[in-house]
Amino acid sequence: MSFDLSFEIRDGYIVGVVTGVIDTPEQLLRKIRTMLHKALDSNMNRFLMDERGLELHLEAHDIIQVANRLEYRNVQFLGGRSACLCNPGFVEQYRACETAYHNRSLSYKVFEREADAVAWLMR
Repeated sequence: MSFDLSFEIRDGYIVGVVTGVIDTPEQLLRKIRTMLHKALDSNMNRFLMDERGLELHLEAHDIIQVANRLEYRNVQFLGGRSACLCNPGFVEQYRACETAYHNRSLSYKVFEREADAVAWLMR
């Protein structure tokens, strides 16, 4: 199985809704590449990612591998910011992403409430 990703432009940021399953590092990188293309097309780099309908079946090693590839490609210098509403059944995996990305100077944070996510995103 794979995932579906759709976008909506809001006032100052992009909302991405992701559903389905991500179970390989390549799929996670494909999702991120799609986000990068959307940022370039829209000239916006702030994302509210609604991933409450996504199952993230990755191990810590997979997440670190993805973070390393993003760092190698200098994604951190693009200045993007992502707030993520995650599937409650996969909080551990999302917290691992948050830590791995943060350690590579990528601006990514996991939230439970949309209002909190938008406030952080727009500050």
